[in-house]
Amino acid sequence: MQQIYEKARDYIMQNGTELQKTAMLQVVGEADSATLTSALAPYQNSDGGWANGLEIEYQGSVSTPMTTAAALGYITMFGLNETELLTATVTYLEQTQQHNGSWDDVEAMTQFQIPDYMGPGKYVEFKTGMLLKWLKRLQVQNQKMLDSAYQYLLDRFPDVSQGSDFWTAAAYANAFSEYPPTDEHQRILQWAQQALTPPEAQQQAPAENSGLPWMMIQALLHDDSYLLVPMKEQALASIRANQLPTGGWPHPFGDYNAVWAAVLVVRYLKIHKQI
Repeated sequence: MQQIYEKARDYIMQNGTELQKTAMLQVVGEADSATLTSALAPYQNSDGGWANGLEIEYQGSVSTPMTTAAALGYITMFGLNETELLTATVTYLEQTQQHNGSWDDVEAMTQFQIPDYMGPGKYVEFKTGMLLKWLKRLQVQNQKMLDSAYQYLLDRFPDVSQGSDFWTAAAYANAFSEYPPTDEHQRILQWAQQALTPPEAQQQAPAENSGLPWMMIQALLHDDSYLLVPMKEQALASIRANQLPTGGWPHPFGDYNAVWAAVLVVRYLKIHKQI
């Protein structure tokens, strides 16, 4: 795996932003958390929310819950939970949670160019579910806020479960994986798993010793999923098999996101003592 890491490192250093390069260097012990905190901080607004291109398709300055969820993921995965970044983010979420427990974009963000999946009223369950997942993972102590978001998702489930939207299912899978496996939670996770699995894969039994699809591994790395724990050998095999000559890995959402994917691969290799 050392050669895979070295190629990935070169790819990140040649193509990454200062934040991405610093994140990779922090993972391998060549930058400290204070340096990474300083690199991440410019994407946070004075209200504690996040914007400013941290999610590459939205360059606006108005804080958004979706970008804030991404920031919480980085705070979690790179161990920045003892910083003011998290304290300010929690304050923002406390102040912007709606009465029904959800988080949504504000009208002010529409003054900027926004992607189709952002904007008031769009993917509210996704925004709320991903925020709840990271808040639970970070052990944030505002139980009222967490319970309100949890209840919102439960209340919405009878409606959303009539469909099979991929991103909504991903948010439910992420959020409810953080809770004990009650019958109700298992029912939600089973629906989410079915919605996340392509129809052709549902109809075919996997061949013995078959590799896992790279997009699946990449998504699990992005979500820092517990499913990666029992899948270590399969994940490592997929990382090995899918590295491109550039040193990165295939990604459907452009070069910026491909660099983040490579950073998270390096993190995974470091965690599992492969480098």
